[in-house]
Order: sequence, then structure tokens, then C-alpha cells
Amino acid sequence: MKFGGTIIHKARDQYGLIEVIENRTLRKLHFDSPVEQSCIFRDAPMTLNFEYQQKIVALVSEHFQQRNQPQGYRILMLGMGGGTMAHNLYHTLPNVQLTIVELRQIVIDVAYRFFHLPDVPEIESVQSDAIEYIAELADLENQIHNFDCIIVDLFDAHGIPSELCEFAFHNDLQQCVKADGRIIYNLWNRMAENRQKEPTEETGIILNIIEDLQERVRKRQNSLMRSTSNLIVSLDF
Repeated sequence: MKFGGTIIHKARDQYGLIEVIENRTLRKLHFDSPVEQSCIFRDAPMTLNFEYQQKIVALVSEHFQQRNQPQGYRILMLGMGGGTMAHNLYHTLPNVQLTIVELRQIVIDVAYRFFHLPDVPEIESVQSDAIEYIAELADLENQIHNFDCIIVDLFDAHGIPSELCEFAFHNDLQQCVKADGRIIYNLWNRMAENRQKEPTEETGIILNIIEDLQERVRKRQNSLMRSTSNLIVSLDF
């Protein structure tokens, strides 16, 4: 037994160990730590288990509806996990195109094999470093490659990667979203001594960078999850 279940799959790459753990009701993905990177109900794999996932999907759906359900609505997801949000969006929003960028091929393999990510033309999985992917996309002159909605959901075994604290990444990110698009960040808070949630060091840096890049932002919304320490930040352009 480990992390409340039985290990049904494990794999290792240059970034460390990943494990798929299962009990009677749940199947979970771990990156060599107790933190659950993804979790599904075995009997209802499309149901979103975490409050922050429900919030992100609701924000995508809201933007999709505000845009009058356009044909070819394009979503970019940075970070795959088990692919549960992509799975949900594929089934609930008609005519969407999803591109998921994930650094680790073993994570991509696990999402399809153990977490029911649909293997369909509407979902493109790209094995790449998200920072490099965004930098290359931002350099393209033709804005036809830009996305309607971008979800930043990048975590490693320790939390938010330090690479996300670079100004250039967030500046490039804003070049990759359409003029009336939306960027959604999944960030992380911690419990302070007064039992109030406050940003981690990395989250604080990212929030300051977002503040410095407010010129193009038309609307900003911060949503602190009650059940977890996730902070969801939505930017409309």
C-alpha cells in the first residue's frame, strides 16, 4: 500500500518517478510525492475530482459561451497530468480543438493508458518543454496560430517550477492568445502561521509579473479554492 492504494503502474525518466495508484473508488497519479497530480473516479472517469479543475473548466466554458460557441475554438493546455480536464472539455464543449503540451512522455503515455484521455484528432498531445513551446509560438508572425484560451497548469513533484517565474515566459504567453482570448493560471498558496492562505514564493513572483503586464488585460479574476490551496487567476484580453 502507498498513498492510500495499490501501485498499478510506475515509470521513471530523467525527471523522476511517476506512479499510478488505485483503490476501490479512485485512480491517482503521483510524481514521487504524496501530492496527487491527477485523480479520477474509477466508475466515472469524466467527473472532475478537484475543486480547482471544476473552476478552470467553468472558466473555459464561460468564455466559450461568451464567444457564442465559435467553430474551431482552440484551447492550449500547458501541463497534462492525467488529462482529466481535457477529457471533460472534449466531451462538454462542441467543436473545440485541444493542444496539450507536456514535458514528459511517460506522463502522456499514462494519461491515455490509465486515465481515459480520448485518442481523437481533436486532442493533440505535444511532448515538449512548455517554456520553449511558448517562446517559439510567440515568435511566429502569423497570429492564426494563436489560441482562444490558454490554461497554465504546470507542476512538478515540489510545486510550481521555478522556470514559471521568468518575465519572458508570461510576456510571450500573452502574445499567444487571441485579442479577445483568456489565460487561466493554476497557482498555489500555502497556509500561513495565522491559518490564512498566502501565496508561495513562486506564486507571489508570478502575480507580480502578471501585475506588470496588465496593459493588455481587460479583466482579471482571482479565485481562491476553499477545499485546497489552489489560486485560479483568469485574465481576459
